[in-house]
Amino acid sequence: MMQIKETFSQGLKRSYEISIPAKDIDTKLNGRLEVIGKRVKISGFRPGKVPLALLKQRYKTEALSEVVEDCMEKGVQQAIKENNLKPALKPKVNVKSFEEGKDLTFSIEMEILPTIGDIELDNMAFDKYVVTVSPEAITGVLEKLAKQTRKTSSIQKSRKTKKGDIAIIDFEGFVEGKPIEGGSGKGHALELGSGSFIPGFEEQLINQEKGAHVEVKVTFPEDYQESNYANKPARFDVTITDIHEADPIVIDAALAEKLGFESLEAMKKWVEKSISNDYTAQSFLNIKRHVLDALADRFPFEVPENMIDLEFNNIWDQLCRELGVDQGKAANANVKDKIGSKTFEEAAGKSEEELQKEYKMIAERRVRLGILLAEIGMRNNIVVTNQELMNALTARAREFPGQENEVFDFYRNNESALATLRAPIFENKVVEFILDKAKVTEKSITPEELEKLLASEEEEAEKKISAAAKKSKKPTKKKDS
Repeated sequence: MMQIKETFSQGLKRSYEISIPAKDIDTKLNGRLEVIGKRVKISGFRPGKVPLALLKQRYKTEALSEVVEDCMEKGVQQAIKENNLKPALKPKVNVKSFEEGKDLTFSIEMEILPTIGDIELDNMAFDKYVVTVSPEAITGVLEKLAKQTRKTSSIQKSRKTKKGDIAIIDFEGFVEGKPIEGGSGKGHALELGSGSFIPGFEEQLINQEKGAHVEVKVTFPEDYQESNYANKPARFDVTITDIHEADPIVIDAALAEKLGFESLEAMKKWVEKSISNDYTAQSFLNIKRHVLDALADRFPFEVPENMIDLEFNNIWDQLCRELGVDQGKAANANVKDKIGSKTFEEAAGKSEEELQKEYKMIAERRVRLGILLAEIGMRNNIVVTNQELMNALTARAREFPGQENEVFDFYRNNESALATLRAPIFENKVVEFILDKAKVTEKSITPEELEKLLASEEEEAEKKISAAAKKSKKPTKKKDS
């Protein structure tokens, strides 16, 4: 008979020692060998009539391994059931002793999810910012649509390029003598003065003739999305193969029809709704931040360290990729590639230790809120419907034109990927549930004020985390490089 003994219990950590008698192992082994004997073919014996001794001789090692693994799995499940546990992550299992003919003894270690008492969501109040769509905003979008769909044609009379022209260019870029990844193209239509290329690029193509070869010298912005190139000087070899002029921008019924609308008025209403949806989404992100802040302050509780470590590692790896930091090389500031790894000080202006403290606190907050939101959702029967999940999957597939079927297949066959779609839907539904119970005061605000408010609160949140991390004296466990 299986014996389960608790060996450690402190906070959320639990350890157990489990013993399974040798006779039980032997009985299961014989049963497993009998199953094998029914399907294997051995010369001189009918299926199911192979002697046990011969089966042991040939298949004992394989069968014993399967039996031991099965016994440990059942032991873990039994310990969890008997002690009414909710493991935060999969328990760690270590075999302490096992020899053929002797008892199997193994230990399990785990952290359990915290027990959360009453979750009172009363007396919560939030401000909700409402943005009114201005006629100017609608006109601006309509002008962009008209601009994107207008026709262009080669200039009839030879002249040099000017602002507003569409230069058809072949180009190839280099940083420190090496080609820029994704930094080349042929027949690219670039509107001069649009600001769509690196600052300073388009200006150097103005006042140039068709067929001109131009060496464009620019510096990548400090916040450039590819951090390996950020703040680095670059050279582009550019050939202007043609110069185009665009038709005037006209917003009329013909444009609406061209874009698939029944009328100009229908197109304007669609644009207004689209802009309004964008503002609503930004406003929701703002109020959601305040809801999560309120929950974090109102419901402090211990969080499993293994969940924090897992979340931190995910955040940290992503941060290093975004900053362009190779963690192995960052430890030695003298070991860097030409366009390779930066130190943490170069990339973020902070030491590795400072950043780890800050992001460990962010990881802990995320885990705590995740547990709390899951508990609120469970207690109030909040679920993500199949239709909501399908809508999210459809929206995701639309991001990959021509590959929609592949995207659907990937998510349908990958439960962990599907969970990344389900999680934000569930989180937003719980936040909306909380807002339904709270006092929400609507306040009118301009788009500019909303943008400024969001940026200000983001900055304030970063300062708060940084200040809290500096006060923390708890040592930060560094990752092995």
